[in-house]
Amino acid sequence: MDIGQPGDIPLRERGARVSGASQNSIQSLDEAIAESLDAPLERRLGLWSGMAIVMGSIIGSGIFSTPGLILGSVGSVGMSILVWVIGAVVSLCGCAAYMELGTMLPRSGGEKAYLEAAFPWPRELMSFVFCLASIFVCWPTGLAADAVVTGSYLLYAATGVSEGHPAWAERLIGVGVAVLCALAHAYCSRWAIRVQTALTVVKALLLVLVVLVGLSQLRHNALGHDVFKGTSHSANGYATALFKVFFAYSGYTALNYAVDELKDPARTLPRAAMGGLTATAVLYVLSNVAYFVVLSADDVRSAGTTVAGVFFTRVLGAVWGQRVVPVLIASATLGNVMCGTFAASRVIFAAAREGYLPLGAVWGAVSRRFGTPVWALVASAVLTSLYIVVPPPGQAYALLIDVGGYPFWVFSGLAIAGLLRMRHTHCELLRPFRAWMPANCLSLAAAVFMCVVPFVHPGGDDSAGGVPYWTAPVVGVAFIAVSCCLWYVRALLVDRIEYHKQINEDQI
Repeated sequence: MDIGQPGDIPLRERGARVSGASQNSIQSLDEAIAESLDAPLERRLGLWSGMAIVMGSIIGSGIFSTPGLILGSVGSVGMSILVWVIGAVVSLCGCAAYMELGTMLPRSGGEKAYLEAAFPWPRELMSFVFCLASIFVCWPTGLAADAVVTGSYLLYAATGVSEGHPAWAERLIGVGVAVLCALAHAYCSRWAIRVQTALTVVKALLLVLVVLVGLSQLRHNALGHDVFKGTSHSANGYATALFKVFFAYSGYTALNYAVDELKDPARTLPRAAMGGLTATAVLYVLSNVAYFVVLSADDVRSAGTTVAGVFFTRVLGAVWGQRVVPVLIASATLGNVMCGTFAASRVIFAAAREGYLPLGAVWGAVSRRFGTPVWALVASAVLTSLYIVVPPPGQAYALLIDVGGYPFWVFSGLAIAGLLRMRHTHCELLRPFRAWMPANCLSLAAAVFMCVVPFVHPGGDDSAGGVPYWTAPVVGVAFIAVSCCLWYVRALLVDRIEYHKQINEDQI
């Protein structure tokens, strides 16, 4: 608005016009915020890009870094491979349950939407606590673990040794990875999805290479006859191993957090998720066989989180195995961080739009220029970076997996219980995909096992690297309890605001 020269207008009129201009500016800002909050996400994901996101979310640091940790927990080569098979079966059953939920309730948000529909009372309790746990524990711990492993493999390629790297170097690279992935999804989302697809191909090819190399060595280096020698009898050890296995398989629900961006969700969601998980599970089991064909059990244990690097060094030599392939593995884990950042930001985005987070208008806004939830991506990067920097060195990777895994199993079990409940309370809902009842029961039993057994004393030394065995479950339970308290405070505040609003309306 052109208000002319100040000297030509009386003071009162000039103040009125300036005030009007300010009100117009404020109104324009409010309209822009409202428009960004109402803006829908574009449906840009088809079957192949959906499968790429699922496989890219699953294949990450787990298969390249956890075999040694798992072997240390279960004690024998045969049992180590068997727990990967068990993890595949349970994950496929869980995936089927989530596909029924995702096609029955086709909206973004994952477990948040399912828990809200299955357990409407107490009002928003389940969805609120789940969102806080996912935003502040589950997703950032997993992304932090993957980002740290990216740094480990880059340092392995640079130095040629699997241990003894400065902790700050791994963490600095990890923070850079987290920030890079958030920026890519915020400002060039289409290219980020293409890079994810390309890195997913790299990851799959690396696993195929592991399998082929292992099979080629099978004639000369058989696994042996007594592969179950030394098998552990500790229930806590198996729970710890399964946390690592399920961490490696986690990611098959990535598309459930972005249903609003899928083309034809009823068809694309189950086909992309089940297809991607099945292909990955086959590669995982065969890759573990290959590791133990080429490396001895002691080699796998001593390799730490760089077992794949030691594997390739053994079969391909110092140049390709020690320099080139570790860089490709680092790229693979980078792709996993990219896929996880995409999904984690959508949880923040959905929670902010529900009013679960302070400054919800910021975290739940869609950039009009880029069409992406920029501030939700920023929040994801900041939380991931904190988890990279804060934990103590040494056992940080294993601790991050366990701490993030416990709340996941609590809410996974509740989501499957909610699915069974909604088959009776919401019979009228259309179910384009229906999971097999025994598969649902197996998934629910696995969730109960993973929630209870971590509290069981493992026997012998009850700490690993100075961290007590009960640290992960206690942290998980404590966070859930604190979140319930926050829900109660929030409910009181909301009720009080609504009460005063009703009084003011009655007075008017």
